[in-house]
Amino acid sequence: MHKVAIKMGLIAGAALLGMSAVPLSPAIAQQEINLTVAAGQPTRAMRPLAMVETYFVPEVDKRMAAAGLDKKYKINWKQAYAGSLLKPTFVLQGVSDGIADIGFEPTIFHPDKLPLEQISFATPFVTSDVVQVGKVIDKLHATIPEYKAQYDKFGVVRLGGSSFDSYELFSTFPVKKFDDIKGKKLATAGAALQWIRGTGATPVDSNMTLYYNNAKTGVIDGFIIFPSANPGMKYSEAAPYVTKVGFGAQYAAALIINKGVYDKLPAEVRKILHEVAADWTKVADTTQQEAGDSAFDNAPKDFSGAQKFVLPREEQTKWANAMPNIAKEWADRLDKQGQPGTKALSAYMDEMRKAGAKPVRDWDKQ
Repeated sequence: MHKVAIKMGLIAGAALLGMSAVPLSPAIAQQEINLTVAAGQPTRAMRPLAMVETYFVPEVDKRMAAAGLDKKYKINWKQAYAGSLLKPTFVLQGVSDGIADIGFEPTIFHPDKLPLEQISFATPFVTSDVVQVGKVIDKLHATIPEYKAQYDKFGVVRLGGSSFDSYELFSTFPVKKFDDIKGKKLATAGAALQWIRGTGATPVDSNMTLYYNNAKTGVIDGFIIFPSANPGMKYSEAAPYVTKVGFGAQYAAALIINKGVYDKLPAEVRKILHEVAADWTKVADTTQQEAGDSAFDNAPKDFSGAQKFVLPREEQTKWANAMPNIAKEWADRLDKQGQPGTKALSAYMDEMRKAGAKPVRDWDKQ
């Protein structure tokens, strides 16, 4: 079991001049805190994860120094990314077991263990504002106890979260209206497969590492993914038509810390971790939003032959209304498990509307 290591050192001075000695200065105790941060993916794969390394870790040190806490405490960071310590689907358990102290946990991998965290995937067509999704998710964590309780069961504390830019459609054929997808094979992953139900298209369970080759070889006709992945994965080479359907920004990951480690930290250090994590959420979400907008806008410039379209509101409505009410299904399922599914759904949609979102479909009311 990992423990916060504390080492006591004496900062003292003594000068010997001939037979004379200067007395030792008073002992100053410095507490050394060892923290290991782990993630299953390489930092280049996700901007929020990259910003754990480039923003969260150095910003904690910076604020410790600004508050004068570096005289009392020294954090020794060890960072282990790309699955070198924990595989992508094992971060939650690995931090729970103390293999790592802090972890970048992809919540989308655990709909069974973190069911309430899946709410944005159950409510497509609500908002493409990544920052707003982050704010509302944080409010749910602050106001609905069961959100925190999900993590309590695993002996971890959620410090912050991050979201992806709005999922959109990449295809080998142009999509300018809803009817264009009928009879086509569309791939995506996990909970996003529900967005194809009732549309007349055939859902294909896949993942972002397979989309390029499968589209190139005709195994699929298109796939749903966040555009910020396009420059790195070169999706538009295989699927040159990019359509802004507006499935919406999706909450997808959390920064968590082992509760035993957390409880042993000095209160002033815990406070800084929370403050920096909250700012990491804002900075990472803003960066993700900008990256997604840029990737969509620049697809024709970056990829020869690429074309972009924006699905009109009336066509979005046709898509959303063709689907069963997957949000109600999600909420009812959680209610039966003793979780506040209906309460969370109502709160999420209300907060979004209060913030100015104009959902294509009011999932909590229809």
